[in-house]
Amino acid sequence: MTFSRSASILAASAALALAPMASHAQSAGPFLGIGAGASRVARTNETAARLRPSLHLRTGWSFNPNVSLVLEGTLNGIGSPNSPEPPVADSAINGGAYRNRQLQTGAVLLSLQLGNARTLYVRPGIGIARHAFTVYRPLPADGYEAETGYEGGPAAGIAVGREVAVIPSFPLSVEAVALYSRGEDSTSPRWTAGVQIVRDIRF
Repeated sequence: MTFSRSASILAASAALALAPMASHAQSAGPFLGIGAGASRVARTNETAARLRPSLHLRTGWSFNPNVSLVLEGTLNGIGSPNSPEPPVADSAINGGAYRNRQLQTGAVLLSLQLGNARTLYVRPGIGIARHAFTVYRPLPADGYEAETGYEGGPAAGIAVGREVAVIPSFPLSVEAVALYSRGEDSTSPRWTAGVQIVRDIRF
C-alpha cells in the first residue's frame, strides 16, 4: 500500500514537472502571422511625413519559446496620394517644382525574435525595401502627368512586443515597430515608426 501511494506521488510529481516542458514543446515549430496597424513614414532630408495604415505578413520557425527565425513583409504608407502638391520655386518642372507626396514603403526582412511572447520580445532584422515615388511624364501638348515609380534599397528594422489574450484562446501580438530604409536615385532614406497587431497561427 505504501509502495502504491509512493508511486502515485512520484507519478503526479513527474506529470507536474513535465507539464511546462510539454507546453514549451508545443511552442516549437512553424507559424504564420498576419496583421495590420498604423505607421508614420517620413523622409529624412525633407519635411514630408504621413500617418497611414500598414499591413504585415510573416512566417517563421520557433526553435523554442524564446528564439524564432522570422521572414516578414510589411507595407507602410498605404494610400499616400500620387497627386503632387502645388508647385514651389526651389527647382523647375514646368515652371515650378512638385513635392513628392508618395511615401508608400514596403520591406522584406529576415529577423531573429528573442524573448518570450508572454512577457516581452525583441525582433531585429535586415533586408530590402521598395520606395514608391512620383514621376512626371511629359504630355504631348503641354504640362506633366504624375505617375508612380519604384526603387529599392537596403533596410533594417526592429519590433518590440508581447502577446495579449483579450479573448481567451485567441492571443494577439501587439508590437511597436521601426524601419529605416535607404533610398536610391529618386528617393531619400525613409524612417517608419508605428504600431501593429498580429495574429500568429502555429502549426
